[in-house]
Amino acid sequence: ALAAVLLLASSAFAGNRSGTVSGQFLKIATSARAIGMGGTTVALAEGVNSIAYNPSGILSVENLGVGMTYTAWFADIQHSYMGAVKAIPGIGSVGIGLVLLTTDEMIETTPQFPEGTGRSFRSTEYALNLAYARQVTDQFRVGVTGKIIKSYLYNDELGASTFAFDIGTLYDIPILKTRIGVSLTNIGKDVQYIEEVYSLPTALRFGVLVDVMKDGQNSLVTALQVNRVNDSDEQYNVGAEYSFNNTLSLRGGYKFAYDQEDLTAGFGIKTTALGFNGQLDYGYNNFKYLSGTHSFTLEVQF
Repeated sequence: ALAAVLLLASSAFAGNRSGTVSGQFLKIATSARAIGMGGTTVALAEGVNSIAYNPSGILSVENLGVGMTYTAWFADIQHSYMGAVKAIPGIGSVGIGLVLLTTDEMIETTPQFPEGTGRSFRSTEYALNLAYARQVTDQFRVGVTGKIIKSYLYNDELGASTFAFDIGTLYDIPILKTRIGVSLTNIGKDVQYIEEVYSLPTALRFGVLVDVMKDGQNSLVTALQVNRVNDSDEQYNVGAEYSFNNTLSLRGGYKFAYDQEDLTAGFGIKTTALGFNGQLDYGYNNFKYLSGTHSFTLEVQF
């Protein structure tokens, strides 16, 4: 029923509206594991990093968790995420996260000074997320995220701000060894730069995660995701992860109906051998005509 409500709610935002949507940094995944598996974020949602794409995933944190992700984007752009989650018995889980995109210093040019005015500037965008999630039944989880979004195009002199919220769910079907995830993200007020108004990158995502094989400490999972976004046609993601000896994971995936992105790959290493409960992940995202991007995630639970 909730999936149907989310689908109806997103119908007003669907369609190809390329060039009319701001806040594109909100579409970059904050989990190197999900990136390596073809960007299949919604049903794969686990841990601190899920605040940014499906907040119901933070319920996998048993007590206290912290996480961070860094993505070296092209054109000297950096995309970062950091967050923390605390489980509160009898209430649920709460989390806070910050998504940040920054550029390097750029030379200011004008029609009168095409070679530069002698000044430089940088662009910065960030979203501060506050999340809450609760276990409704043994199989069903739901989470919501409220976010404040700030965008600066020219240092801190020219910018805009707005607010938005996300809602996400996870439903486990043990008899089928399957998990279903649904999320509706970035529902909020449009962003206005001086006199120009742009929508946020609203998206409805539906995903399925299947445990194909689990033999002792070895496992194989596959994931499929469908994205209905408001600035392009429908997109599809597929991915797989093989874990060996519950220590090393190898991942791969593919993105269909994307303008630039296609193949993905990555790996993960459990850090228990180093004396703490955590995981280090790497994800590679290939682009057809641009250089590929590299993402790193470190998450630790206490």
